[in-house]
Amino acid sequence: MRPTVVVLGGAGRAGRVAARLLLEHTDARVVIGGRSREKATAFAAELAHAFPGGRVDAVAVDATDEASLIAALDGARLLFDCGPTTLFTARIPLACIAAGVDCLDIHPGHSLAVLRPLAAEVARAGRCFVTQAGLHPGLPATLMRHAASLLTRCDSVAAGMLINIGEMPGPESVVELIEEMGVYRSLVWSGGAWHKPSWNHTRRFDFGPGLGPRTCYPMWSDELEGLPERIGAKDAGFYVASFNWFADTVVTPLAVVFGSVRRGLGARPLARLLAFSVRRFGRPPFAIVLAAEATGERDGTRRTARVVVRSDDDDGYRLTAGPAVACVKQLLDGAVARPGVHLMGHLVEPERLAGDMKRMGIGVEVAIGP
Repeated sequence: MRPTVVVLGGAGRAGRVAARLLLEHTDARVVIGGRSREKATAFAAELAHAFPGGRVDAVAVDATDEASLIAALDGARLLFDCGPTTLFTARIPLACIAAGVDCLDIHPGHSLAVLRPLAAEVARAGRCFVTQAGLHPGLPATLMRHAASLLTRCDSVAAGMLINIGEMPGPESVVELIEEMGVYRSLVWSGGAWHKPSWNHTRRFDFGPGLGPRTCYPMWSDELEGLPERIGAKDAGFYVASFNWFADTVVTPLAVVFGSVRRGLGARPLARLLAFSVRRFGRPPFAIVLAAEATGERDGTRRTARVVVRSDDDDGYRLTAGPAVACVKQLLDGAVARPGVHLMGHLVEPERLAGDMKRMGIGVEVAIGP
């Protein structure tokens, strides 16, 4: 019997990509869930035409109404939450527990704050909840684990991310990004603890053809917690390259100042300003690249392992949906479906996830060198 996956926000931009990838790369029955029955039904009809065989349906669902969520999840195996973060409330995980289904979301830090207090209840119910799946968070920790696993002993590991796009995604995604900028933290791992780096602490990453080496700045995220100890690395960190000079000198400082007063303060006007800076100052080639590098030993010889994921899509939705769908595959076949609340970057099998992303058309390169 086919497992049923309900894609919440399935008619949205990320949900559309996720639903297609689910139909292409799993045997699941996919239900497009959305607040608008008309939009969900129209997209489901489009998918049903492309993927015949009765694998697609639609349902109207209000993510702020627990009863509506429970009804939409009847007979489902998993809820794949691609809805906007503003709708992520405790009602969604509580509805999943009541309906007896697993849950995966592509949200950043907000979701963990909601899910952590429910972790014991989720485990008692025997459900597996995966949060912070997708591009970031999600891929950085996964790729760092992958690179470290290629060595016999890992001494240091780090990941760098470059987002070079000509247009920002939908407005809610940009507002979400501004909110994350407002609570920006910068930490690096050394000497067995996380430390605040010096103001000029940077690291260079080579992001490949057309992009080359870029200076990146350290950034903290939840998925880094516990990761160096698990890998055994003495030094670790996650680094990001800048969008452009205007975003660096105007938008980011304002987001930090406003965010220190109240999370989300000024987010919408700053989101418009960030979108303007990307359109005005962005230069091709447009791509999103994540590069993880681990150094240590392999069979007694000093080596460096490198795992690079690159998407030349200009909107980034494929690189958000792809890793999440690859994680869903591991949940559906039971490979990582353990009761409790988990971060994708800590739960998935990295090598398998990389292989599945490659089959989805996402560029993946693995190399071991001196």
